[in-house]
Amino acid sequence: MTLIEHISQAPDALRGALYWLIFINTASVFFIFGRMEGRAVLAVWVANVALTLALFEFYGFSRVLGLGYLALWTPLLAWLVRRNAADGLREPRDIWLVTMFASNLAALFYGYLTLLRLLTGAGGIA
Repeated sequence: MTLIEHISQAPDALRGALYWLIFINTASVFFIFGRMEGRAVLAVWVANVALTLALFEFYGFSRVLGLGYLALWTPLLAWLVRRNAADGLREPRDIWLVTMFASNLAALFYGYLTLLRLLTGAGGIA
């Protein structure tokens, strides 16, 4: 089964969250010419897709796929916090940046909870 087929069979909440992250992170293409944040998000997003596909080939559809996400997005969100890039919500870029940041922060929180369960033996690998 392909990764897309696995995602399409995931529970509604997980599938919806994944589709939302795909949408909000891909929207960075509209902001790559205006600010560095758009280019950084797009670069990490492309790297994340490539890493996820590589991990899927090796491990299949498992929680291990989230490790790549954690490894790439944690430093990006830390960098965005340090930059304090959104100056109010005056422009569409600012609204996208805040929405993208909040969405990925929630996904990171869930990812770290899943990692904690994995490390403590409470959730297994699949």
